[in-house]
Amino acid sequence: MALPKVLKYPNFKKLYLAGLTSELGSFITETALMLVVFELSSNNKSYLGAARAVFLFFLTLGNILGGALGEKFNRRNLLLFTNYGRIPLVASLFFIKDVYWIIAVDGLIALFTGIYNPTRQTLVNDIVPQKDIPKANALFGSTFAILHMLGPFLGATLYSTFKGIHEVLSFDLFTYFIGIYLIGTIHYTPPKKEESGKSIIRESYEGFTYISKNRDLVAVVSNAIVAGFCIGFLIPLMLPYFLDVLKLDEQAYGITFSFFGLGGVIGGWVSQKFHEKYLPGKMIVWSLCTEPILMLLWLYIPGFYSSLIIFLLWGIAVFVRITSQLNYVSIKVDSKYLSRVFALLDLSFVFPNIASGIIISIIGDKIDTVTILKTIAIIFAVCVFPRLLFKDMKSLYNSNSEAAQRDTSIQDKIEG
Repeated sequence: MALPKVLKYPNFKKLYLAGLTSELGSFITETALMLVVFELSSNNKSYLGAARAVFLFFLTLGNILGGALGEKFNRRNLLLFTNYGRIPLVASLFFIKDVYWIIAVDGLIALFTGIYNPTRQTLVNDIVPQKDIPKANALFGSTFAILHMLGPFLGATLYSTFKGIHEVLSFDLFTYFIGIYLIGTIHYTPPKKEESGKSIIRESYEGFTYISKNRDLVAVVSNAIVAGFCIGFLIPLMLPYFLDVLKLDEQAYGITFSFFGLGGVIGGWVSQKFHEKYLPGKMIVWSLCTEPILMLLWLYIPGFYSSLIIFLLWGIAVFVRITSQLNYVSIKVDSKYLSRVFALLDLSFVFPNIASGIIISIIGDKIDTVTILKTIAIIFAVCVFPRLLFKDMKSLYNSNSEAAQRDTSIQDKIEG
């Protein structure tokens, strides 16, 4: 079976494989740690909400730092630094089983992940020729879908099988070392940049100002905020919903997440196939509109098999939107703002997640899970459909195919 054309770029192939391995370990560990927190807290939903809030707070901080650091330093070396930084944190979990320490370490791991993600995405735009960026983004979208598909399933299965997390942590460490090796062998010459002498805060502020002056980018960011807030409730409440409401086990929870990941694989393929026929702005809007509908269907048609079907479709919608967002930013944003816009796009999804986690930590034991989720699903719909009439959403939907110019001198060459 022939490799996708974009994987014939040797440096991109190494970057792709590094993400596939090291982040698979992270997804498995994240699922297992949530199960540990839930068990150590005597099945207290408030701890899940607090853990999610801490995780996302540090992920947000990492995104803020990552956008600016990615403009100042060699991006390949920055990726290596984030992998090295996560190794001792994961190793500490072999020895300390305190619930508060686990939550703190999970947050610190997220700090490095937050730096890693926008840096890697900008590196993709550095090394892949612009004509193949949609293929690269679609492949990375499918990669994250595979992580969603395998990570939670393996995390839940390994945790329930071994009654602990040592095996999960060992695998996570192994994948980080693989990622370090692959990234270390990437041949990369950073693009020439003018030394601005500006602080990280100033650099981040300029990225925010750039977005605010472009209505289409305002719509992209606003959509991410809405989705981030609502999904921020869904993720930590899924486990208690499956265990306490549907009366299913951890493995059913993992399998359902895997179907979401399978949908994501399909969504990455769909976004690539339809990229030339439908511009990414339209695909962002269409996919976003399906998400609140699917959330409502999931809650009003409860059951294991209905959850599998709905999460499969939901995965398709989410990853069509995510990949189309990456394509849109890759095509439209000026090179000098690219890393900061990717970081702020991540931030616009993550920061509302923090708010959701904090709210859950406050109300989690006072309001039943179903009521919270149904309320959020309605809020999701209200925050999406009326906005279709707003100028920013119309600007995004009607955007053209004009692309920003890139420096081609540092781009990868196809092998053979």
